[in-house]
Amino acid sequence: MKPNKVPYSIPMPNNMGVIRYILAFGVVISHFQILSGYTFWWPLSSYSCVGGFFALSGFLIYGSFLKKKSLGKYLISRAIRIMPAYWITVLFFAVLLGAVSTLPVAQYFGSAGFWKYLVCNLLFANFAAPTLPGVFTGLPMEAVNGSLWTMKVEWFLYLTPPVVALLIRRFKMRPTVMFALIYVLACVYRIAFVHLYDQTGKEIYNILSRQFMGQLSYFYAGVLCYYWYDALMRWRWWLLGASAVALVFIYDIPHGYIVLHPLAVSIIVILCSMMGKWGTWEGKRDNVSYNIYLIHFPVIQLVVSLGPGMGPVGALVSSIAGTVLLACLLNILEIRIRRRCMARLNRS
Repeated sequence: MKPNKVPYSIPMPNNMGVIRYILAFGVVISHFQILSGYTFWWPLSSYSCVGGFFALSGFLIYGSFLKKKSLGKYLISRAIRIMPAYWITVLFFAVLLGAVSTLPVAQYFGSAGFWKYLVCNLLFANFAAPTLPGVFTGLPMEAVNGSLWTMKVEWFLYLTPPVVALLIRRFKMRPTVMFALIYVLACVYRIAFVHLYDQTGKEIYNILSRQFMGQLSYFYAGVLCYYWYDALMRWRWWLLGASAVALVFIYDIPHGYIVLHPLAVSIIVILCSMMGKWGTWEGKRDNVSYNIYLIHFPVIQLVVSLGPGMGPVGALVSSIAGTVLLACLLNILEIRIRRRCMARLNRS
């Protein structure tokens, strides 16, 4: 059996838009529980949902890179897709949260902490300035937007297809072998840093295990699904069942969560995106799942800080409603920016 002849166009319409919403709301609900302290059963962890997003990126982006006429156009198209909404989100909440800061307005906007937050987060360095002065102080977690750590990882992942394609040509390797090797190296990296964390208890090792190198396994599992799409669909029920079983018993296998989880999650997410037509209705309107992901964390923080008497249901409903409303408003603005930028790119 041979891999697909690439690049090729991913079949449309498909269910990917609905899957994106499921993953986005999985992150929202997981973070709501962490930030609010309310606990209830929910089947999806935020890490699994983020991994699913990275797998979808690999499935879509590698082919997009192969179709572009130049590296510059590939990178610019990626920037146009993610940066307007990201920058607007950072700027919007940096300004808005001045209203809830314990500092006077003039002192808030004139503080070094405000400008450090703004510059670092606009440059995808959320880890260097996660908080704003006087904002969310006293909460269990004072970070303004703990979801933004993935954005620098996303950018690093976008930069890998040109490098990987160059290595494949340079060493005359089969693409599948290269992708599998990257997957293995990413797993080895995660195992090493998780081991260091277990041995030392230092949180930095746990954080590093989830960064760029640790997420390559999800991204390139998605790339493998793209290259072997025909085989994936031919064996879809067997692969779907095997992946579900792997997730059930993943903790019973040494390092199973690290080694098997990326592949199992990627197969399930991509197959559910491409099997049947149950979610094709979503493609008739703009998808705001990316905006939901960007916005939800500070919205939940605001609900937790301003409405402690709401109770779990009221707080959750308020968080979701506020997130969706702002995500739709953000979409109206950023989609106009993206369309203008893409029109200029296509004319160049």
